[in-house]
Amino acid sequence: MKIIIDNSNLFAGGGLQVAISFLNDLFVLELANEYHIIQSPNSSAQIDKKHFPANFKFYELNSKEYLSILKRKREVKKIENTIKPDVIFTTFGPSYHKSNFPKVVGFAYGYILYRDSIFYKILSIKERVKHQLINTLKTYLFKKNSDSLIFETEDAAKRFFVSQKIKKYVVSNTLNSIFDNRKRWQELEFFQKTELDILCLSANYPHKNLDIIPSVIDEMLKINSNLYFKFHISASKKDFNFDEKYNMYINYLGKVELVNLPSLYTKMNILFMPTLLEIFSTTYLEAMFMKVPMVCSDMSFARDICGDAALYCSALNPKEYATAVIKIHCNKELNESLITKGTENLKRFGTSMDRTKKYLEILKKHAQ
Repeated sequence: MKIIIDNSNLFAGGGLQVAISFLNDLFVLELANEYHIIQSPNSSAQIDKKHFPANFKFYELNSKEYLSILKRKREVKKIENTIKPDVIFTTFGPSYHKSNFPKVVGFAYGYILYRDSIFYKILSIKERVKHQLINTLKTYLFKKNSDSLIFETEDAAKRFFVSQKIKKYVVSNTLNSIFDNRKRWQELEFFQKTELDILCLSANYPHKNLDIIPSVIDEMLKINSNLYFKFHISASKKDFNFDEKYNMYINYLGKVELVNLPSLYTKMNILFMPTLLEIFSTTYLEAMFMKVPMVCSDMSFARDICGDAALYCSALNPKEYATAVIKIHCNKELNESLITKGTENLKRFGTSMDRTKKYLEILKKHAQ
């Protein structure tokens, strides 16, 4: 097959990690396919092209092309029409143009799917209108410019309604391969452990709901004022506007590199995930693999991924979160039960290579 892999709209985060993992898996498989990879500046910076064989051809978009949708669309279409591929894989959409060749598009834009989320209720009217306009546009682009869509969860696939002409598939996200390779793990700079160390692995986006942490701390202190605990947040102190009185209960880790993640989990007692809006987060999988019990917001996407391997709380209720955290801390039997269920649940998700092979099967079905 002659495949175009369109990474032209990738900027950061999980989507970029999936794209990199996919290319590395294709390299390992050593198939006879011809791969033409269109790269955004950020995806290009993450890939060492010199290591790839001759059947991998890379096309680099410059910053001007990347930042202008019109210029990007024009350049990508030009590459498509020159290569004349059997199939196009837009790793994560939407794609901003209709192609002359079959196009499979990855879907990981939760803002469209969960319009009933509490997240929208806490936004200002101006922000809600802005999101509504963007969601309407992106919904149109997903439907207009895709021949098939790949979702990361069954819940997401069920929520996005398309005509029968557009085929829907579900291919789960997976654990990064670094977790299986202890030789690649690197220690974080030492920090003092407490009686109860709670990990909050997230940047401070509004939908991540991290502003609830001070209220959770207050509620935990009401339950047990003598408990020595800390929240360890993978963001900088300047990203928040928390009162100084909470400093003794929060450790700001800043950005945590992938190589440091496994060792960080080994120091933690609980993962705290109060997020209001996701399609998929590999953080859930990481915690299950590293045997760290979870306290999560009671949202459909969280239950779809975690099953019965977590305690769920009303998304904006700090008292429920505090009660759940201390319940896990004080109840060894519950702690071990959640870990056991997480280990079993994790088996549903397979490996990065499993995901890559499923992608290839779908691309083969749609190749002309």
